[in-house]
Amino acid sequence: MAQLSARPRVAQRSPLEIGVDRVWRFFCSVRAAVYEIVLLALLVLIGTLGNSSVPDGIADVLPFTAPLVREWYAWDVFHSLPFAAILTLLAVAITVCTINRAPAIWRAIANPTVPTSHGFLRGADPSARMVSTATPAAFGDDLIGVLKARRYRVLTERRGDEIHVYADKNRYAKLGTFPFHLALILILVGGIVGARFGFREQEVIVPEGSTRAIGNGTGLSIHVERFRDTYAESGVAQEYSSDIVLYNEDGEEVRRGTTTVNHPLTHDGVVIYQASFNQAVVLQITDAAGRVLFDEGLDLGIYQSKTNPDAPAGRLDLPMAGLQLNVIAPDNNRVNAPELDDLQLRPGEMYVKAIPTDPTKAVTAGIVRQGEAVDLGGLSVRFVRETQFSLLQVARNPGIPIFLLAAVLLVGGLAVTFYFPHRRVRGIVSPAPSGAVAALAPLAKRDWSGQRDFHRLLEEVANRLGIQPEVHASDESGFDRDGARPDGDQPMQPGRIRPAATASRARTR
Repeated sequence: MAQLSARPRVAQRSPLEIGVDRVWRFFCSVRAAVYEIVLLALLVLIGTLGNSSVPDGIADVLPFTAPLVREWYAWDVFHSLPFAAILTLLAVAITVCTINRAPAIWRAIANPTVPTSHGFLRGADPSARMVSTATPAAFGDDLIGVLKARRYRVLTERRGDEIHVYADKNRYAKLGTFPFHLALILILVGGIVGARFGFREQEVIVPEGSTRAIGNGTGLSIHVERFRDTYAESGVAQEYSSDIVLYNEDGEEVRRGTTTVNHPLTHDGVVIYQASFNQAVVLQITDAAGRVLFDEGLDLGIYQSKTNPDAPAGRLDLPMAGLQLNVIAPDNNRVNAPELDDLQLRPGEMYVKAIPTDPTKAVTAGIVRQGEAVDLGGLSVRFVRETQFSLLQVARNPGIPIFLLAAVLLVGGLAVTFYFPHRRVRGIVSPAPSGAVAALAPLAKRDWSGQRDFHRLLEEVANRLGIQPEVHASDESGFDRDGARPDGDQPMQPGRIRPAATASRARTR
């Protein structure tokens, strides 16, 4: 007759539990973390090279990539959704991994395993053996007293006639991993916040005496009251700065100060950096009815004219008049390619070309001297004076406070971990014919400072108990991975205690 075997019924998990478990395993996966980091590094590389001439070089070698290169230059990687998404994914992965490790770390702190084995104590490097005429209980109490005097927490457990000892100090330093990992999460969160809600304008050009709006939802405008520069005898600019006034959207002054290289001006999270400067011209433009269409500085040097590519030039759009004005200044370096200087402008002159937006109308041009005006396309263009413009960079990163908090947590977590290392010592006190014998070993196989601390502990034992410990160094190749010697439970060979400052790896012969 066939016999039926009863099998325990396995509880069926719901699809939700299975899904949560798979998602949890994904975020705990080291392989997934490697892929995420590689993808993040690739995005950072693309974003960094997007501000260089590398894409142009690729397009020169491979002309068919020109459309892709244009898209590359236009793509702001660090403010894009893919960049924010990968940062979010990494932040979630670090959070899940930290939560996953927390119970085991806390168990190791609060409820460590006390019992050990003679095989581990023999295989430990270093280890010590001490013999006493006292009973095992009395000798164990003496050792516990020495350990507590060295600020160790001591836990004991009796196994038969033996007393197993576990001692540690700085156990809460293991919690330093949590502020460290929290700092990593905050760095990623700060990157996400900065990418989505911050901005950085690389070129904000403001001629001296002019005002430009910052935009980007700030409601602020920059007015450059004065630009100052000093030069060396060689003609190289030594220092340059801008006196700036910030106005809010109601035209009220909210901040006044000076910005120079490496010393930005800050207001309400908006940072203004002095980047560069160049030539500008102040023009006054009126229409036939006498209305002023433009009366401020126009930057020169950013725009390049086909008429004279080496000369500083600027462009001004006047949609209310249906015109575009091209302004060209005298060539600053006539020696370089003089054949390109077709205009032959002299100092104090400007070439102005009026190009109608209506292609049926004629283009007019003329040369105007400083302090004079010229009529072009129904407009009066007066050359008031030459000046300079200030090239500024304006940025706002709301993630900066998050980065500062992350820096404090990062340094604090590392400081706790490295300056307060978790020291652990295991031992067994066993009965012996003459009284008791104790074997001690630190969990510091490659921790030289931990081994020095163990030697100081042995010196304390020698001083307080009058017992000379026998210190042993192991042959790493003579023990298996569990710390047990292949030839069984053989007694340790005696050696001698060494000073705390000496290395503990010398082999006893």
